[in-house]
Amino acid sequence: MTSKERIRAAIMHQTPDRVPSTMQCVDTAWEKLIKYFGVKTADEVQDILDIDTRIMDLPPYIGPENPPFINADGEMEYTHPLGYRYINKWNGVEYNWHMVYFPYEEIETWEQFEAFDKWTNPDWFDYSAVKDFCDKHEGRAIRVGWPGPYQVFTMMYPAEKFYENMMEEPELIKAMLNKYCDISLEIYERMFQASGDRIDILRVCDDYGTQRGCLFSPKMFDEFFAENTKRFVDLAHKHNAFYLQHSCGAIRNIIPNLIECGVDVVEPIQKVVGMEVDGLKRDFGDKICFQGGVCTQTVLPHGTPEEVRAETVRVIKALHKNGGYILAPSQDFEGDVPIENILALYDARKDFM
Repeated sequence: MTSKERIRAAIMHQTPDRVPSTMQCVDTAWEKLIKYFGVKTADEVQDILDIDTRIMDLPPYIGPENPPFINADGEMEYTHPLGYRYINKWNGVEYNWHMVYFPYEEIETWEQFEAFDKWTNPDWFDYSAVKDFCDKHEGRAIRVGWPGPYQVFTMMYPAEKFYENMMEEPELIKAMLNKYCDISLEIYERMFQASGDRIDILRVCDDYGTQRGCLFSPKMFDEFFAENTKRFVDLAHKHNAFYLQHSCGAIRNIIPNLIECGVDVVEPIQKVVGMEVDGLKRDFGDKICFQGGVCTQTVLPHGTPEEVRAETVRVIKALHKNGGYILAPSQDFEGDVPIENILALYDARKDFM
């Protein structure tokens, strides 16, 4: 099987020739791996580890220039193509983004919503790069996507204000969500067209869960998020692609809602209450594919390679029955994960060749 065939078979609950895999790292982890293997790019690292996917988030930005600048606090401030601004803060291992400007924050009334002129323009991206990306990675499973209709509001709109207005101004919040999704859907449509329908997975990130439970009840999920989730699913399926829903945390109680929306894959399967892999496979494994599950909070940063391998084997045994599983950690590899443990995770596939 090619990587593309392997990933697609797993999502369709067919047994592939081996466990398919994907990989994402923070910059610090990529740098460590590139140095370890003596190569120049993350692509070369993935070739060495035989990773089945290649990932593009947004196409390259070609819109109005937004150069970084020094703000009043003497910190370098950056503007993302979607319009939010952030600063980088060192946490002892790597830099983390801290939001300092939320472009949707000024929308407080219907009049302000109607007059708002800072929406992202789909023309601001170079879609020819999508074709080039697919050409470059022929045979690999191509995945695209970025934050979706909830998670984007933690960057574009203050979270506390969002939660308050879900109760105080629900129709205004829904209109803002719909507008953002209209723009995203147009960008994705252009990406699919540019690819010649060679994209395999549309992945939208919405962290609906905490480590103790879901942020929203199933009823609230349906009220605010289900309609747009279905729109993303329908777009992916229209182009012979699959829809992958990213959500951190304990989201078991909305997995039936995601299935109802037509979601094909759920990731990253954190090791939290309710997300035990055996139970997920038992209750939902015939209806949805799972990706991830090897814990980036405990075993990957703190365990031995032997412990990582054993945990990975445990997760694969639980989730890989009759396909339906893509191997990955429960989050991006962070800079504190030893290289030996990353190698141990992917080496565990050998037990299932």
